[in-house]
Amino acid sequence: MKKHFMATHTWTSNEARDKVIEMNSGMTEEEFFSGLKTEKAETLQHWMGKDDFFFCHWYAESEDAIIEALEKVGFNDLIVTMPNEMQRYISIDKPTGKPIVNPFDED
Repeated sequence: MKKHFMATHTWTSNEARDKVIEMNSGMTEEEFFSGLKTEKAETLQHWMGKDDFFFCHWYAESEDAIIEALEKVGFNDLIVTMPNEMQRYISIDKPTGKPIVNPFDED
């Protein structure tokens, strides 16, 4: 079963950053998301600024599935990734009307 993860990423070097930016140059959003999609993991959202860290919202079976998806496109040598499962995922775009999840419940 897939779960929601937030992944914090950083570059292994400035050269790695430049290589990834070049790889993404001219890529459409659709191409970006389809390139980071496997049977076990997919990127749903992506945030990047000029800082050292950038972030992705993943829907995946596990942390390992995220690392495998990044390995598939050759990113594991270029970025360091820290995925964290998020038990609470709510979005203004997709309200459910249900009470929000308490991630500290022991259920």
